[in-house]
Amino acid sequence: MRGFLLKCAILLGETGLYRFLKPGRLPIFLLHRIDESETHFSGKISVGTLRKYLDYLSANNFRVLGMEEFCSILERGSAFPSKSLVFTIDDGFYDHHDLAARVFEEYGFPLNFFVITGLLDQKLWPWDDQVSYAFNHSEVSKVRITLPSGSGYFADLESNDLKATIRQIRNSLKLEKQQAIYAWITSELYPKLEVPFPEQIPAAYRPMSWQDARSLRARGHGVYPHTYSHRILSALPRDEKRFEINESRKRIQQELGFDPKVFAYPTGRQSDYDSTDIEELKSAGFELAFNTIQEYAKHGNCPFEMPRFSLPQKYSEFLQIVNGLEELKKDWRVSGSFTPSLFSSR
Repeated sequence: MRGFLLKCAILLGETGLYRFLKPGRLPIFLLHRIDESETHFSGKISVGTLRKYLDYLSANNFRVLGMEEFCSILERGSAFPSKSLVFTIDDGFYDHHDLAARVFEEYGFPLNFFVITGLLDQKLWPWDDQVSYAFNHSEVSKVRITLPSGSGYFADLESNDLKATIRQIRNSLKLEKQQAIYAWITSELYPKLEVPFPEQIPAAYRPMSWQDARSLRARGHGVYPHTYSHRILSALPRDEKRFEINESRKRIQQELGFDPKVFAYPTGRQSDYDSTDIEELKSAGFELAFNTIQEYAKHGNCPFEMPRFSLPQKYSEFLQIVNGLEELKKDWRVSGSFTPSLFSSR
């Protein structure tokens, strides 16, 4: 019964009813990794799934906006075009260029890339991926780790689900000061897990090249900074916040030949950036920044707290978001009912 009701709700959404009841909402989607296999797991979307989503958008006359057009609409205060949305993808891995861009181009849709500039420089690979790699390659059964703060962390790798363990320690590390997170990984985590630290970036985490980034821009996509090293800005002192922001902007200027005005916060939760970060972004010349709060973008959002939906793995969830049902569900969760914007001061 619940599945039947959901199908009915989605079909009703395709009539445009939810967009009429809740106008002025635009979904911005965030992708992370793309894979050619059909195996679904957290953080990855298969090429087949992505094509299914874009097939739907194309067949139903949705309009995918480029970043410049989106920013122009915000600046003018104009209404969002009917059935419009934006796609972004974070980090700058090889599959972003080799797979994601190729699929979007099949449909003539623009994609906006937020890149870790230190990754494209091949100076580092993201700390959270380094943590995952270490646990996935360890053969120890139990480990006690001293976190950067000095507190202890115990993991039973035999009894616990490995994915859950990795998620837990990564979440714990997001709460730690991050000045020396990369040094901690090589001096504490890898030795305790008895895993040699790779001399080169592992193949699964290899970046796109700067030439790839230049090619993406030439083909109509956007490329923007996502910090230099992917450390969480709110967990850094001000001088290192400034470095992460300004260095990533400088590398984009040097390699791509333009001044970026758009930025995306690493991990992007509300706790992962603060008012000081916004001040530094403004001082550096940025005008817009994206987080990962699961909400629709609308006029009135703080330009430095622009929300994004993670691209869902379930087709039904994607349809709910693009057709506006998610906004009504939010109202239902808050109040048990919804009030159409037409009759509400909200």
